[in-house]
Amino acid sequence: MTEPFHVVVERLLPYDGPHNADTVEQAASGLSALMRYLNNATGPGSGETTLHCAPTVDAIVAGLHAAAFGLDQLLSQLADALSRHALDPTLYDDRRDRPGAADALGAARRILAARDAAVAFADAVTDVREMSVHLGHDESAGGGVL
Repeated sequence: MTEPFHVVVERLLPYDGPHNADTVEQAASGLSALMRYLNNATGPGSGETTLHCAPTVDAIVAGLHAAAFGLDQLLSQLADALSRHALDPTLYDDRRDRPGAADALGAARRILAARDAAVAFADAVTDVREMSVHLGHDESAGGGVL
């Protein structure tokens, strides 16, 4: 990779926009792709190479830490949006056997519960980071090589 990944992302999805439904859907699908990549790159067959130094583990934990703290705001905003949509008389549930507003409000409540779990996750990752950030290897003693 010739430039940092966050630069590539910011070029494709600038922080200041323009924002629209397509760009937020693209960003959301990117989350899944990144997790899939990390799962594959740190798993059997790759993990001994990609995670051969503790600071690399910390770098991943740092990324998770930053993302976890963003979940509180994002999930709150999603719950607010569904609550707002519940007031729209054109909202429907495609199963047609229940009102869309009820499902929207139910989903908003579940998102808020997920937000609470995300905050607990963020706190747990903070605890991990407070330990992992201090780890390194003495390379003169052959450290960091598994």
